[in-house]
Amino acid sequence: MVATTGANETRKKLSSTGPIFPERSDKIVGRHLDRLAIVYIRQSSMTQVHRNQESTKLQYGLTSFAHQLGWARERVLVIDDDLGMSGSSAVGREGFQRLLAEVALDHVGMILGLEMSRLARSNKDWHHLLELCARFGTLIADLDGLYDPSQYNDRLLLGLKGTMSEAELHILRQRLWQGKLQKARRGELGMPVPTGYLRKPSGEILADPDEEVQAVVRLVFEQFSRVGTVQGVLRELVERKVQIGVRLRTGPDLGVLVWRRPHRNMVLGILRNPIYAGAYVYGRRRIDPKRQRPGHRGSGRTPLLGADGWHVCLPDRLPAYITFEQYRGNQERMMRNRGSANGCSPLRDGSALLQGLVVCGRCGHRLSVQYPSSNGRPYPRYVCNQAHVHYRAPVCSGLSAGPLDEVVTQLVLAAIAPGALEVSMRVADELENERAKSDDLWKKRLERAHYEIERARRQYEAVEPENRLVARTLERTWEEKLRAERELQEQHERDRAKQPRHLTPEEREMICSLAVDLPKLWSAATTSAADRKGVLRLVIERVTVTVDPASEWVDAIVHWAGGNETQTRFRRPVGKLTQLKDHENLVGQIHALRRAGYTADRIAEKLNADGWVTPTQRNSFNGRLIRAMMLRHGSVPRGPKASPTDDPNDHRLAELASELGMPLVTLYGWMRRGWLQARRVRGQWVVAADRGELRRLRQLRRDHQALPN
Repeated sequence: MVATTGANETRKKLSSTGPIFPERSDKIVGRHLDRLAIVYIRQSSMTQVHRNQESTKLQYGLTSFAHQLGWARERVLVIDDDLGMSGSSAVGREGFQRLLAEVALDHVGMILGLEMSRLARSNKDWHHLLELCARFGTLIADLDGLYDPSQYNDRLLLGLKGTMSEAELHILRQRLWQGKLQKARRGELGMPVPTGYLRKPSGEILADPDEEVQAVVRLVFEQFSRVGTVQGVLRELVERKVQIGVRLRTGPDLGVLVWRRPHRNMVLGILRNPIYAGAYVYGRRRIDPKRQRPGHRGSGRTPLLGADGWHVCLPDRLPAYITFEQYRGNQERMMRNRGSANGCSPLRDGSALLQGLVVCGRCGHRLSVQYPSSNGRPYPRYVCNQAHVHYRAPVCSGLSAGPLDEVVTQLVLAAIAPGALEVSMRVADELENERAKSDDLWKKRLERAHYEIERARRQYEAVEPENRLVARTLERTWEEKLRAERELQEQHERDRAKQPRHLTPEEREMICSLAVDLPKLWSAATTSAADRKGVLRLVIERVTVTVDPASEWVDAIVHWAGGNETQTRFRRPVGKLTQLKDHENLVGQIHALRRAGYTADRIAEKLNADGWVTPTQRNSFNGRLIRAMMLRHGSVPRGPKASPTDDPNDHRLAELASELGMPLVTLYGWMRRGWLQARRVRGQWVVAADRGELRRLRQLRRDHQALPN
C-alpha cells in the first residue's frame, strides 16, 4: 500500500494544488479495471450541501482520482443519492443500498470516498460493506490510501477507522447535547412559542399584543376550569364560533396573525403547555430508540412526561396566563379524565350518579358501570369485574346503582343544605361574570371586523378612479368585509339571545327561596345527570362499598373531600329469596300465616304491614308473589279460614250463622230488613258482633221463633 502525507496536510494543499491522491498501487489488477469504480458522495444535512460546497466539490473530484488509477471515464459511476442524509444508519440511504447491491453483484472493482465516515458511521453498516468487499475482491480508497479488505492488515486498519468514525459521531452529539442543555438551564435556548405569545428579534418572549388572542387563550383555561374536559372546552368554543389566533412560523408571511378553527389537539396543546403558567421548560419528551426511525429527524419521541421528568423547569420566567398550581391541577384533572384505575372517568350522560367514585371494600378495585336491560329498559349497576376482565375469575361483587345513589344523595343533600344559599348566589355571580367576559370577547371581534372595513375603505379610496382593474378588486374586498361584519353582528345578536340575562332582585329572591328547598331543585327535570354528578364529585372523594353476597345488606363508607368519613348501611335488591339474610324467617312467617288460615292476598298484606321487603325491592308483596314463593320453597295445608280482619269481634256471615244456630239465609233476610249491619271486606260479608251484639241477635232469634206461623 502506498500512502500520501496525512489527511490534514493534504486538505491544506487542496485550495492551491487541487486534490492529491495516492499513486497507482500494485493492488489494482486487470480484474479491478474491468469492473466499475464507484465514487460515493454524501453530506450529513442539506444545510451542509448548501453551505459547505467545497466539501461537495472535493468529493466529486474523486472521479479524477479514478482516472489516475486507470479507470476509463465511462467506467466511473458517481452515486450521490445520499446528499443531505446522515451516515448513522443505512436505513433510508438509497445510495448506500445501491452501492451494496452493486458490490454483491460483483460489478465493482473499487469504491472511492473522501473518508471512511462518508460511507458509514455505524459499525454494523461499515463491517457489512467490508464483508462484501472482501468476498468479491473490491478495493476501497480514500485520501489516505488504497485498501484491500481481503488482506488482514488492511481490513484491521479499515475496522479501526470505522470504530473511530462511530466514536466521533458520538462525541460530536454529546458535545452538542451538553451545550444545548447548558443553554437551556440558563433559559436561553430558543424554542417555538405557542399561540398567545410572541418572540422578539432579541429573543425575549412576551404576551401577544393582540388583546383578542389573549382573551381566547384565557377563555380556554376558564372553560376547562368550569367544564373539566377537553371535549367540553372544544364544544363551548365551537358553539360560540370562537377562533384561535395563530402566528405563522414559516413562509413569506412569517409572524402574520391568522385565525384558525379550533380542534382537539389545539386545545390540548394550550392546556398541556407549561409556558402558559410562566415556566420555561425543556425536555418534556425523550427519544426512545425503539420508536426512532433512522434518517427521520424528531422521530421516536415519547409521550409528554410529567414535571418530574423534565430536564429544566424555571418558573416565573415568562408572562403567565395561569398560576403553576393551576397548571398542575389541570394536568391531574386531564389524567383522571382518562378513566385510569386510580382516577375517576369524566362526566357522562349515564344515570349512575357515582360513576368512577365507587370502590370495592373487598378487593380495592374501582367498580365499573354497566347498563343491562330489564323488560327493554336499561338499569345501571356497579360491578367489580377487574379480576374477571384480567384473569377470567368470578365477578367479585355488584349491586344496583339506584339504592346506593339514593343513600349517598341524601347524605350529600343533608351535608350541603346549610351552604345551599351561598352556593346559589355564587352561581348567579359566575353567570354574570361569564356574560361579561363573553361580551368583551365579542367586542374585540367586532372591533377587528370594523378595522378590516376601514382598511379596505382606505385602500379603495387611495386607488385612482381611472384604474378600474384594481378599483373593482378593492371594491369587492370592501364589500366582503362589510358583509362579514354584518354576519358577525347577527351572530352576536343570536349569541346574546342565548346568554342568561341579568338577574333582577326579584329573580335573586326566587333563587334564594329555591335554594332552601334543595331536594326539589335536585330532582327537577331541568337538572341533568351530569349536573348531579358534578355536584357529587365536588364534595365526595370516593365511596367504599362492601357487598355481602349472602345478604341484601351493604356497608358503605362515604369519604368526603375534606377528609371526613360517614358510615352507613342499606339494603340492595337481590335476585333470589335465598340471598336475603332472613329468608328462613320470612318463609316461616308465610307458613305460620298459612296454617292460621290466611289466604295468599292476606299473607301479602300482613307481610307488607310488618315491614318485610321483597328480594328485588321494586314492588311490595302480593298474592301472586306469595303463591310463587310457596310453590318454590314449600307450602303447608291451610288451617281454618281466618277472619278477613284482625278484629276478634268481626265474624263472617257463615260463622255468625253457625254461632247463632240459624240458617244462613235467615241472616241474609235480616240484612235486607236492616236488623243486622254487615259490610263487605275482601269480597266477604263481615259482621261486627261483640258480646252485647251476640246477646241481642240470640234474643232476636228467640223472639222470631216464638211468633205464630
